Amino acid sequence: MSLTRVDDERILEALHAHEVDGLSCAKAGKHAGMSRAAVCGIVKRVREEAEKHPCHCKRKANRDGGMPDKWWAK
Repeated sequence: MSLTRVDDERILEALHAHEVDGLSCAKAGKHAGMSRAAVCGIVKRVREEAEKHPCHCKRKANRDGGMPDKWWAK
């Protein structure tokens, strides 16, 4: 299955709503037009991948979430 930019943006919106805004998976999914189960699955897969690839940043400034909020929508 090939994801489009719209799919990517919906996934990022759901992750942002859940992780940054603190919404439940159900509310984040509703916000992004996805199901609760879809958001739960995405969060699980992202967390599993993050555990496999720990941050190797040498500078603290690079580890502090320095990306602007909703960078993908700009």
